[in-house]
Amino acid sequence: MDSPAGPELSPSVSIAILNYQRRDALREALESARSQRHPVEILAVDNASTDGSAEMVRDEFPDVRLVRLPENIAAAARNVGVASAKGDVVFTLDNDVRFSTPDDVTRGLEVFQRHPRAAVVNFMIVGPDGALCRRDWCHPRDPDAWGEREFATDYVLEGASACRREAFLASGGYWAPFFIGHEGWDLSYRLLDAGWELIYSPAVHVRHMVDESVRPSSRIYYTFTRNAVWVALRNLPPALAAWSIAKDLSLMGVTSARAGQLAAYRRGITDAVRGAHVALGTRRPITRATRREIRSLHHLKPSLIAKMRRHLAERLI
Repeated sequence: MDSPAGPELSPSVSIAILNYQRRDALREALESARSQRHPVEILAVDNASTDGSAEMVRDEFPDVRLVRLPENIAAAARNVGVASAKGDVVFTLDNDVRFSTPDDVTRGLEVFQRHPRAAVVNFMIVGPDGALCRRDWCHPRDPDAWGEREFATDYVLEGASACRREAFLASGGYWAPFFIGHEGWDLSYRLLDAGWELIYSPAVHVRHMVDESVRPSSRIYYTFTRNAVWVALRNLPPALAAWSIAKDLSLMGVTSARAGQLAAYRRGITDAVRGAHVALGTRRPITRATRREIRSLHHLKPSLIAKMRRHLAERLI
């Protein structure tokens, strides 16, 4: 399949920052966005926060466009942010993600220029200590060997990436029923199936201000389990979907048992089955050509056993 070529990039860039109930984190994220030398439009997309986040934006950041949603729709709010943006390229960030230099937007645009068929550029995510944030590594490569190298990937990092607005909107964006978890994985199938490329690049370092001592809540074990089933049902042919579901439920079963979250895991499976008809109702299996492309992208992917060992050793979730 011939991939579409993106338009020649102009200085038209937006930064859309997603927020929910984290006023102080949002303030820091907006200050970080303001620090960019490249001209940008900045949007704060607020998921119906009640902690004064919207009022803070209105009072302290008159140059920022506030997109205030009437209810919390979680990751689907990014769709609203991208649709509301005026830029040809939209940097989508979580409220706890910070640029590391004033030239990160410029460097991101340079990656798009190097890869004219890229719909998304994923950033290198580092922790507060400046080291690669291994919790956030979702690419089909070993992070130790590939963290500092640019390559084509099969994933979209929702809160630490930039997209071509036109390609994102044409794909339909993030599927709202996921709420949160694996929506970038789902989107990647549709972008790849449309002939676009997805790029990981360490040219842009962003800092994820995550507290490594805080363990994920039960919601992660629930949504990752449920949504892994729905991603497979929506995007894969039957045999491949069955294999994907078995593989991911095995991994989530191991990590959930270790974390004492088997109840959340079981609820995830139950609700995946209950909602299967919704996922199947939006089913559009990727083409054979796209499956070949993904197999090519996976030629250096660590094995399932290696992935399980990494999760067990590093307690990623």
